[in-house]
Amino acid sequence: MTTLAAKSGQKMPSGTIALIFIQLFSLISYAIIYSTLAIYCSQGLHLDDSFTTSLIAMFLAFNYGLHLLGGYIGGRFLSYRSLFIISMVSIATGCYMITTPTLHGFYIGIAFFLTGAGLNVTCLNCMVTQLFQPDDKRRETAFLWNYSGMNVGFFAANIIAGYFQLHSNYRELFLVSGLGNIIAIVLVACNWSKLKDIQTAYQGSANKVQRVFLGSTLILALFCALYRLVEHPAGSRNLIIYGTLFVFAFLLALSLAEKDFISRQKMHAYLIFCIAAITFWTIALLVPNGLALFLARNVDRHLFSFTIPPQWFFNINPFMIMLGAPPLAALFQWLRRKGYPLSLTQQFSAALLFMGLGLLVIPLGIAFANANGSVPAAWITAGYALQGVGELFIGPIGFAMVGQLAPPRLRGVMMGTWMMTIGMGGAITGIVSKWATYSTTGDLSPLATNHTYARVFILLGLTSVLVAAILFWLRPLLDKLIREPRMKVNDEVLAASRAEMMAS
Repeated sequence: MTTLAAKSGQKMPSGTIALIFIQLFSLISYAIIYSTLAIYCSQGLHLDDSFTTSLIAMFLAFNYGLHLLGGYIGGRFLSYRSLFIISMVSIATGCYMITTPTLHGFYIGIAFFLTGAGLNVTCLNCMVTQLFQPDDKRRETAFLWNYSGMNVGFFAANIIAGYFQLHSNYRELFLVSGLGNIIAIVLVACNWSKLKDIQTAYQGSANKVQRVFLGSTLILALFCALYRLVEHPAGSRNLIIYGTLFVFAFLLALSLAEKDFISRQKMHAYLIFCIAAITFWTIALLVPNGLALFLARNVDRHLFSFTIPPQWFFNINPFMIMLGAPPLAALFQWLRRKGYPLSLTQQFSAALLFMGLGLLVIPLGIAFANANGSVPAAWITAGYALQGVGELFIGPIGFAMVGQLAPPRLRGVMMGTWMMTIGMGGAITGIVSKWATYSTTGDLSPLATNHTYARVFILLGLTSVLVAAILFWLRPLLDKLIREPRMKVNDEVLAASRAEMMAS
């Protein structure tokens, strides 16, 4: 990674590479829970589909929705690195408690897991962000590499999860998943000085002990609240939707009160991108919920005499990201040097377009289902591949966008709000998944449910394509708000091109 960065003239700040590996190992436990929880609830705990989809939607909504709280606590009451370690300990504890055979222990485990998962990602992203100045375009490259590292963790986790799920060894699977968090803690400790807070309220405070006490109290209160909410997932999920709308309104009010004209315009553009992101993540987060059950029941997963675990199909998405992130980062740098930079609007539009196409491929596969209603796996593979390409244009780019558009004093809150859009998408996904998996007769066979899945995938796919078109239509306005360079060759690039022609 360092060599590639050097070749492209992108010498990265100290700590960038360490954060890539910290990201990789910290995501393993989450990726295992992400891909296995729906199947575990159905096959391991024998919960009905309605409760399972509500629980998964609540899990996703709070996992992402709580990142706002992580952005509020981190850098204010605790340093980013300290809060990250606390979150890793909480997740590892949750992985252990989930293995208990009772629902009571399961709920405690989910509460511990969500407490850690909800706090850590914003800390890690802020540790990356603070290594760069607001206008430093190397941030985009750093987040693309970081996102690639995250998906290496997802890829490894899905392989592990699929192997254990074949033998229904859920207890051993969840225990193994906690090892990644321990490795992440060791890596943070080894790079402690490189990851110190820069220009945060905590770093400049004269009374750190009081701040740590308040931050620890908030974390304890969060765990207690989550434990109660997990028992009522359907109602709890709505809290994220209302909470996200409230934060949107709060940020809109802040933007209108912002005295600096340029900062005000950038915050307006940020809110528009957040609305587009909700559409994208509503569709993307179908994978661990409705699509997981679709894979387990409606897809022909046989390869000769071997049955492919559902989790292994989830690896298509991270594989595309691992494969595509480095060359995409190099492509963005090359286009920028040539005077053809892709604006945020174009990147987000591409994300929604690819996501929509990825969903529209699946109903085509349903049309080619066999006599039993099982869909050929090749169509699912193609759909997931297109979705993976789409995520490349919004996942890492969105994190980099916050550093570009957020005023320094609101960076943590706006990073957390950006993650809340994913949480709101997860909450809406629960409604969509219930719609897709609902059966009036109770018959869950492929022949009985394929038409319902096809209808949902077509509707969501067309919605994604439509939002992509609207966003692209708004490009002149958004580029003006962001102060993005337009797609043109400037005088400096023309002079460089003439020099190359004369030299050749």
